[in-house]
Amino acid sequence: MRGPRDILDGVSRSRFWTAVNRLLGRPPSDWMGPDPAKLASRERTPIAADDRHEVVVLPGAGRDAAVLSGLAARGHRVFNVLARPAAGSAPYELSDAGAFPHDVALPPAARFEGLDALRRDLSFGATVCVTSDPAWQPLAERLRAEQNWPTVSAASSPPDLARAFPLLSVVIVTFDNRDLNQLCLESVLARTEWPHREILVVDNGSTDGTRELLSELAATNPEIRPIFLAENRGYPAAVNAGLSEARGVFLVLLNNDTVVTRGWATALLRHLARDRGLGLVGPVTNAISNAARVEVGYAGLEDLPAWAAGWTRAHDGEAFPIPTLAFFCAALRREVFERVGLLDERFGIGMFEDGDYVRRVRAAGFDIRCARDAFVHHWQMASFRKLGKDAYLRLFEENRRKFEEKWGASLP
Repeated sequence: MRGPRDILDGVSRSRFWTAVNRLLGRPPSDWMGPDPAKLASRERTPIAADDRHEVVVLPGAGRDAAVLSGLAARGHRVFNVLARPAAGSAPYELSDAGAFPHDVALPPAARFEGLDALRRDLSFGATVCVTSDPAWQPLAERLRAEQNWPTVSAASSPPDLARAFPLLSVVIVTFDNRDLNQLCLESVLARTEWPHREILVVDNGSTDGTRELLSELAATNPEIRPIFLAENRGYPAAVNAGLSEARGVFLVLLNNDTVVTRGWATALLRHLARDRGLGLVGPVTNAISNAARVEVGYAGLEDLPAWAAGWTRAHDGEAFPIPTLAFFCAALRREVFERVGLLDERFGIGMFEDGDYVRRVRAAGFDIRCARDAFVHHWQMASFRKLGKDAYLRLFEENRRKFEEKWGASLP
């Protein structure tokens, strides 16, 4: 009886790895190449905090100068919408006084369009509206529905901005690779401007200091919730452990071999909020073997933030259907998760569990898309490279067989 080791002959193995290397841009004789993730994580520089969010104060909300200045002093970009209309033909008029808060005047017939133009031009991240005047409530409701901007009442001073946002749960699985885990988590903490969040880090029995790192980070960052598994139960089981503990309205699965950029989560959640028929959405990236891969213009992580900001601004609001969404980063609403369920743990260590979940989401009647206005750097296969070529190939073929037995077809 043939086992997984014997599934491919020498010629098939050679063709397989030739195709893999072609997809990943590697020399034909190089299976995985140098490990850029390890080099970058060891030589990393501290990531500057860029987690501020925006505050838009609508007329009638009580524009107390001390309150607005206090919000700005806490790092928020505050925009005070004036009751008087804009005088010219521009979509908005913005004061150029320098320090926040800024005054904004809008055309009476195009207030939403004016704020939307301001959002794009100034690269707003997570944004909250402060309002109390019923006359401006329709605008606030449209901003909530189409841009995912929550609303807070002006009655509290200062208002509780963070709690106005729906809770976001980010699930990250770790297994050794301590330096890589630290780089990923530092980027998530520094660049996720969505203020109401929890980060569930499920560790699969690491022995290289990762557990100590997670405990240290949790001690100073209360949004980090480590979950320590006694042994390596594989990726699907670890994700399920995190999802089972997650409390968020929105859920994001994020690989530990990623570096996020400002606005990454906000853009994904905006797509989910706009379209209730959307079940899963993921970002574009520099390294993946499907249509989510884009040509990038940065050479190192120090150039990533500026390049990503320009890319996402140029592709604002864009998303496209994608046959299979890789789970290096994928977002969904809780209602979709509760309908579809946990990942299938038959896939063991991992591979094909994402394609399986995509099929299940589609079977439940939801769409799958990739967002061009969200970018996440991906090292790709930082964990699987540890298996070695032969073990990786055996696992690939074993899980492909399981997938085909379950669905009666291969991945698209």
